[in-house]
Amino acid sequence: MAKVLNRTQFYAPDKMQTYQRKLLDPLLRHARQEVPFYARRLNPLFAEDDSIRWEAWDDIPTFTRADAQDAGDALFANVLPEHVGGYVAHQTSGSTGAPLQFRVSATASLMNSAASQRIFDWHEIDLSGKVAIIADTLNRFPYPKGQIGRQWNIANPEAPACQLSVTEPIANQLEWLRTMKPDILITYPSIAVAICELASQRGDNVPFHTFIGQGEVFDNQAKAYLADVHGLKLIDRYGASEVGAIAAQCPVDNRYHQFSEASLMEVLDFKESHVVKEGRGRLVLTPFYNYAMPLIRYENHDQVEITQAPCRCGRALPSITKILGRERNVFTYIDGTRSWPFMLRHEYSPFLPSRQVQCVQNTKTEIEIRFVRDPKSDAPIDQERLQSFLQKRLHHSITINIVEMPEIKRAQSGKYEEWISHVS
Repeated sequence: MAKVLNRTQFYAPDKMQTYQRKLLDPLLRHARQEVPFYARRLNPLFAEDDSIRWEAWDDIPTFTRADAQDAGDALFANVLPEHVGGYVAHQTSGSTGAPLQFRVSATASLMNSAASQRIFDWHEIDLSGKVAIIADTLNRFPYPKGQIGRQWNIANPEAPACQLSVTEPIANQLEWLRTMKPDILITYPSIAVAICELASQRGDNVPFHTFIGQGEVFDNQAKAYLADVHGLKLIDRYGASEVGAIAAQCPVDNRYHQFSEASLMEVLDFKESHVVKEGRGRLVLTPFYNYAMPLIRYENHDQVEITQAPCRCGRALPSITKILGRERNVFTYIDGTRSWPFMLRHEYSPFLPSRQVQCVQNTKTEIEIRFVRDPKSDAPIDQERLQSFLQKRLHHSITINIVEMPEIKRAQSGKYEEWISHVS
């Protein structure tokens, strides 16, 4: 499967569409017959002779994670085709609400492994090196030992790996990494930044040379800090627990390539659900290989920016220029306009002596600025200038309330969000 992906990444769009429809055809028939949620939902796609009317694809309604939670077991297949193997039950981290119970068939897991292998190939990762993973949210791998194992890549199954629970304090994570001495760290970008900041405070270097980000938007500020200050090789991959691998950072250009062989990606506008060819929109995905719990035109509330411009790397896979995060990271203002807030930490410095900042939109005009004071700075807070700055950057109508906190806690999943909106 991994070898196939190294060929298909150069397929022209029309050839890729043919390839995708060959994968979609049996999935759609299986879902209609074996998954109660789709028993009638897919009817517009099927002609009287049982052929698939691809021109009717847009007539299939999209659905969200909340809809999936409401559907419950109705999204699970009653019977699995023999060729897809069994399935494993999981649940999402619940970082943005209640966890979603989902199932992943063996073939979908194989595709995720093949997609990971392609990422390693793109970025010329040493597949004999040692990997440390800090992502477990269930506290199964506690400090100080964590878990020791192997098989982090399919090309070299003997390559060593180790895992630690992400719920451990950052100090424990750093000490564990010093003990394990990995070549590569895989975790959330904000966790990697916190580990590196703690190492810097102690006057030490981090014990790994490559960082692979996952689970959060990997913003330019974090990338610059990890690469320029700590000299790390950076790779960002994009996925979702229930969907699997979605995209990964191009090895040549500053963009992401969507894995067209793993799922059909659609980007729709925010009002009329028209397809977006260039610019920003809502992400809609249909994974091809998960027969245990098919997700057909599924919205996970992520928003992306795409381009049709060819990539310098020569790959024909769709290009995502920005991963903008969830709907809860988008601010909505009194006149109905919306924005994806993004600021580098140093932009707050003239107004706020902060080590950590989180901005929370409580109403269309009120934003709460939570911050942890920088212990190295005795500069005063300048709320008036900060509000004026944010009014120019975000919207003229907003007012701010500044709240100093001893700590800004992460979600139970270990993720950290700088921008949160409670406004729909």
